[in-house]
Amino acid sequence: NISFVQSIIADGLVVPTTVVSAGKCITRRENHIRRGREASSIADFVDAIFLSPSVHYSCDPTYAVAFEYGDQQLLPVLECSVRKNSYSCFPCTVPSYTPHPDDNMQTIEWRMLDSENIVINAVLFIPKIDSLEVTKRERINKLTT
Repeated sequence: NISFVQSIIADGLVVPTTVVSAGKCITRRENHIRRGREASSIADFVDAIFLSPSVHYSCDPTYAVAFEYGDQQLLPVLECSVRKNSYSCFPCTVPSYTPHPDDNMQTIEWRMLDSENIVINAVLFIPKIDSLEVTKRERINKLTT
């Protein structure tokens, strides 16, 4: 189910508690920092839109929700352009994230206050599992051998 991608395309990126055109109130995911909590010396840290320059970080299960398409499992990731000087950089807030060589862990999260400074260029579909059927057979083989 990629309805959240459709919502973003229709309404843009929004902060938690925004009611979008479909009538749904956008809420934070359970594994995210709660509204009203201080982080990085900011009183309501999550009252913002967050992006990352790292496609790897954006694909982390903390942020990306996989969906099935045919025989594949895909992760939707937005490719965006942002206005210069419109965001603040923050270090990684995902303790379980494994850095990649091109990640700068001190500036991996970009916090933005105004969605007008973001342009969505594309929706990327990153393969997580190339073939669900092959993966299923491999698991069965492991269990039976």
